[in-house]
Amino acid sequence: MKNFRLIPILFIFVFFSPYNSICQDTLKIHEFIPRKNVLRYNLTPHILGFKSAIFGYERVVKPNQTFSINAGLLSLGQSGKKENADYQITKTMSSNGWHIAVDYRFYLKRENKDPAPHGVYIAPYYSLYNFNHKNAFESFSNPNNETRINAKLNINNIGVELGYQFIIKDRFTVDMVLMGPSYSSYDLNMTFDTGFEPPDGEIDDTLAALRDILFTKYPWMKTLVDEGKIDYKGKRTHWGLGFRYVLQVGFRF
Repeated sequence: MKNFRLIPILFIFVFFSPYNSICQDTLKIHEFIPRKNVLRYNLTPHILGFKSAIFGYERVVKPNQTFSINAGLLSLGQSGKKENADYQITKTMSSNGWHIAVDYRFYLKRENKDPAPHGVYIAPYYSLYNFNHKNAFESFSNPNNETRINAKLNINNIGVELGYQFIIKDRFTVDMVLMGPSYSSYDLNMTFDTGFEPPDGEIDDTLAALRDILFTKYPWMKTLVDEGKIDYKGKRTHWGLGFRYVLQVGFRF
């Protein structure tokens, strides 16, 4: 009789074991809440000596693909030398600018155990930097005449980037663009605003001297702009190689 009593118990155990396993898997599925969004802040300009407030947003659009956009204000810092053999910067009247960048990321399945936005990724990207800078210059040979120069610089970049994004405690992110070569255009427009304007034959030399001050004060500019393209009054456009590297921190939700 005892053996017969065990039959219903065994039947219930066998019957409900698969169901119980299915329920547990279903429960796990319902417990998993995909966090498809990341809000982040770009630390890179601060590291390079810029003044900035650039924020970003990344959205998971497929299991291993995301779209992201960065935008915000960006201006040149005040550090660096302010003079050369001919001129010195006496004051900065204004310094402002902005930045926007977009990319579409492919997170590599073979390299990443977790789904996007975690792990190694490659992405085509586009970015635009805009700087507007107005400085007052003074010649050592003629210190009573102040020359004001408006310098406007636009940098357009189209390229491909390689990066890695860490996920910390499922909420916090550290995003690093490790390498981002690009084909870029550099539009620099330097014009006289007020004050002494050199004769036509001396404009090139004057702008070259002022350009050298800017390159000394902002060394990164020299690596981006072909010097031979901005020795003249007015706007000049140059296409060449560029780069992108980024460090961002974010919050995932």
